[in-house]
Amino acid sequence: MSRRLRPLGDIPLLIAVGLAAFAYSCVGPRGFVGTEFEPARPAPPIALTDHEGQAFERDRTRGQVVLVYFGYTHCPDECPLTMAKLADAFDLLNEDGSRVRVLLVTTDPIRDTADALRSYLAAFHPSFLGLTGTPTQLGLVYEGYGVVVMDDGETHTNRIYVIDRHGDLRLTLPYEATASEIASDLRALLSEP
Repeated sequence: MSRRLRPLGDIPLLIAVGLAAFAYSCVGPRGFVGTEFEPARPAPPIALTDHEGQAFERDRTRGQVVLVYFGYTHCPDECPLTMAKLADAFDLLNEDGSRVRVLLVTTDPIRDTADALRSYLAAFHPSFLGLTGTPTQLGLVYEGYGVVVMDDGETHTNRIYVIDRHGDLRLTLPYEATASEIASDLRALLSEP
């Protein structure tokens, strides 16, 4: 026996199914706001110098969820807004924040000295780390993450790259993501085995 839709009786069901499909398409299969790398892949290496003058290797963050943002300290808009959003997301995590690391990889190594990075990041959160290096070192990191940098660093890819606790590149977060959405994605990653 075939079942036919009743003209008005099945509309709430159809609306509910449509809304569920729309919500699924907006947040992805696991509920992340960010775009997932499918499949997740080992994060590209980052071998630079931190704003304290110490050599930095990504292995230093093993066991933490790491957010990598490419930007510069003299940026008038997107970079400081992104860093402020990351600071807000970090604060929303409360004690889980100790299991998250935020890295700012400079796109302007000429002006972004260790002192400039240190004072810039201190305005957002004391645990944020600024990274710089030679043009060759930075070029390898940009290439590994697929980041475009032009105009002496002023034009650059404006996404946040998220590495999980196992060292896999899992998500990219768009500039439009809110602090609460970022915190939600981080909580989900922190809760994974």
